[in-house]
Formats: sequence, structure tokens, C-alpha cells
Amino acid sequence: MRFFVILLCGWLAGVAWAAPSSVAILQYHHIGHDTPRVTSVTAAELEAHFAWLQDQQFTVLSLADVQQRLAAGESLPAYTAAITIDDGWRNVYHEGLPVFKKYRYPFTIFVNPKLMREAPQQYMNWEQLKELQQYGAHIANHSNSHWHMTWRQDAETESEWRQRVEADILSAQQEIDEQLGPQPRHFAYPYGEYNEQLEQLLAEHGFLAFAQHSGPWTAYTTPTAIPRFPASAQYANLATLSTKLKSLGLPVISSTPASMVVAHGMVTPSFSVELANTDDFNPRQMNCFAGSSVLQPQWDGNRFTVQLEQPIPVGRSRVNCTVPSRSEPGRFYWYSQPFVRPNAQGTWPD
Repeated sequence: MRFFVILLCGWLAGVAWAAPSSVAILQYHHIGHDTPRVTSVTAAELEAHFAWLQDQQFTVLSLADVQQRLAAGESLPAYTAAITIDDGWRNVYHEGLPVFKKYRYPFTIFVNPKLMREAPQQYMNWEQLKELQQYGAHIANHSNSHWHMTWRQDAETESEWRQRVEADILSAQQEIDEQLGPQPRHFAYPYGEYNEQLEQLLAEHGFLAFAQHSGPWTAYTTPTAIPRFPASAQYANLATLSTKLKSLGLPVISSTPASMVVAHGMVTPSFSVELANTDDFNPRQMNCFAGSSVLQPQWDGNRFTVQLEQPIPVGRSRVNCTVPSRSEPGRFYWYSQPFVRPNAQGTWPD
């Protein structure tokens, strides 16, 4: 089941079109020089990002503030961002603390309580997290052990899988709340992986859930599949990251397939997206990018379909679609479609 919040949008009598409020969420992991580059920024890069947000007069809000304002139908500042950090690595405290102290931006750290207990030399402890709360940190749920949550164990039924996943999520939340006081029910999917059943479970327990496909967060966004922009490694370059931070979210009211996990034999999947309107852009200017392929969407009214031409690999991949805004020159609408293709055994690499 998909859950949507739909705004009334369009041309109003005598009022020009205004793009919906869009929030770019930055996603980080490690902060340091000696950690895997693919998931790392240096402290200098992090400070450069924060300084750019300040220079560009971005409003940086906590996830809870964005949630509340979008739910209330409030407009957000033209340039709005949120900051998230996954896993709670110890280097976030040691390398990031001076930057957090300097800028005092709100940010969210998604933690795995079980891993914190099992590998205290690698992960922050509760006292360090409490200290970071003084400088803007909110602490949220990343599961207990950072496992592939859509995978089933051998001979496990869907009911048994659901009970196991539910216990994992709720026990992690309980420990976070006991250590730090009640925290917002925000959840980041390990590896960004989710399916319909996992989304429904989280929605039933009142969680917002954050993934790893890219794009802005708007009031149209499915509350259990909120996108974020990676900001590590090659994505840390402000020459390209700045375009993403200023991007706009498409007014998506439905999409298929509902799950990012496709069948093993589905090597060239397609996807369809229905929009509330196309008033602020020319559909013919939309391009979709799948690896090195540039794909042209097929339009039928306010719905577009993209058919992949090249096989997707086993594991995670995504297609990014962009189109320039009419009302805000220099800004682009951005939509990302994630896929996971399993191997013959139903799993895939980390």
C-alpha cells in the first residue's frame, strides 16, 4: 500500500504558478580521511557544504520541523535543506563536532543500537550522542543491526518475517527513547532498501521512513519512501551537489512498480509515474538517466513511462529524471526511481 499526501496545486485565477515547497535532504555516513571514500566526506568537505548553505541563504530545518510544516500545508522557504547522517560512526563525533558547534544546524543521526553495543570502538555511545544533541542533533532509528530488511530467512513465512522485522524496529526505538527521551519516529532504511510490506509496517507504527534514492521531499512524497541526496565521495563536489540542493520535487500522485525490488529475471524493467499536473515544465524536455543511457519518457496525459534499454545489474540501481522549471529558471525538477534486482537466490551484495 502506498500512502500519499496530495496538495491542491495548479493555476489559480490571477495567480501565477508556484512550484511546490521542496526540501533537499543531504545524506552522509563517515566523516574522515581514513574511511571508505564511497561513504565518506572529510571534515573540510562537510564544512564547505555547511558554509555553502549559509552563503546561499538556505534554511536548514530538522526532519521533524519539515514533517510538521508539510503536514500543516505551510509553504517553506525557496531554498530549504535538511541534514542526515547514517550509522552513528564514532568519527562523526570526533571529526564533525567542531563543524556542528560552529554552524549549529539541526541534523539527524540514524543509529543501530545493537551495533553500538557490539562494536563500541566503531560507533558513538549514548553520552556522545547526548553531547551532539546540544549542537543540533536529533537521534533516530536505523534498525538494530543494519541488515537487509526485505530478505527472508530460510523457510520463513511472510508472517514470521513481519514479526521479526517489527520486533527489530520497535526494540531499537525503545532503546533510543530510553536513552535519550522520546524521539521522533523517523526511520532510515539500511542500504535504502524497502518494499510495500515494510512500508506498510512502518506506516502502521507512525514512522516516516527515509531511503537513498535521490530527489527532494515535498508534500506529495510518500511518507515511507522519502528520498535523500548522497553527499559523499564524488557526490560531495559542490559543482554538482549545488544543482541537486536547489532542485524541485515533481508532484507525484502515484507510481509503479510499488516495490523497488524486482524479479531476478526482470533485467530491463520499466516504471510509470502519474503527476498532479505538468504546468511548470515542458514534458518534452524531460530526460531520464540510467547509467550511461539517456532515456526519453513516453507521455500519456500527466503520466509518463520509462522503459530501460540496458540490463540493470544484480543489486541496487536507480534512474534519475530531470526537467527544467518554467517558473524558476535555473532550477530542475528531479525524480528518482530505485530498483533492486536480486540474484537467483533472492539476495544481493551490500
